[in-house]
Amino acid sequence: MKYKSVRLTNNSGKMWHIGLDENDCGKHFILPADPARCEMVAKHFDESRLAAVSRGNPTYTGTYHDVPVSVMCTGMGAMAVSVAVEELNHLGVRTMIRMGTSGSWQPNLPSDAFVIATGAVRGEGASKEYIPLEYPAVADVDVVCALRQACEEYGAKYCLGIIRSHDSFYLESPGAHGGQEGTLERIKVWQDAGVLAVENESSALFTVGSLLGGIRTGTILMCGDYLGKTYGSMTTSNDEGYADRVDLMTRITLRAIEIIDKLPDLKDIRDDG
Repeated sequence: MKYKSVRLTNNSGKMWHIGLDENDCGKHFILPADPARCEMVAKHFDESRLAAVSRGNPTYTGTYHDVPVSVMCTGMGAMAVSVAVEELNHLGVRTMIRMGTSGSWQPNLPSDAFVIATGAVRGEGASKEYIPLEYPAVADVDVVCALRQACEEYGAKYCLGIIRSHDSFYLESPGAHGGQEGTLERIKVWQDAGVLAVENESSALFTVGSLLGGIRTGTILMCGDYLGKTYGSMTTSNDEGYADRVDLMTRITLRAIEIIDKLPDLKDIRDDG
């Protein structure tokens, strides 16, 4: 059985949750979880318009070097991302790149490096509703390579590897219950396995995008300091250099989209022909 949801629209013909139709969308979408980051991204477009604000989540659509692109806030968490992927797929969106923040789980991961996810531990619940955990959450190789190339072009530090997505911020974060000792005990198995960072959305993005087919998905993240030495404080959006890091991450992501736009559309092997 090929995965395909029913197209649900409101009385205006817009997708039920995200409030968009085909006229509101670029072919390529940047997906932050923070609504404030959308405007920061849209300022880099050659031209843009506010296409919608649905459930508090804005979407800006425009072009970047003549490439049709949009930025939409998904809201926090895997369930929200799975809804976004389903509805954007109905609108013909072919690239979806999460651009977000994360907590570092490796003491040797430079705090000024971006993490490009090659795959994600499926520690959230939404993707489990689609398919058993044996199915991997893997980023599209073209997106990974394009993000890596863009980082190199901009001279930005980066690390490639596996991340973990989960549903409970206050169990695996700087604000975790039990203090530093309890937190590190909980995450040790993932640290020992080389998992780079923890966040809330990517495993659902990768899994649902793969199941629907024909969608390129990927994730680039900025990390704070190593969790083991920053318990009780956040070191991403609180940093003085946060706006500059978002600016660089945006330029990297848009350059990656330029590279991807030149590629043939991803073919779903399940399609006829």
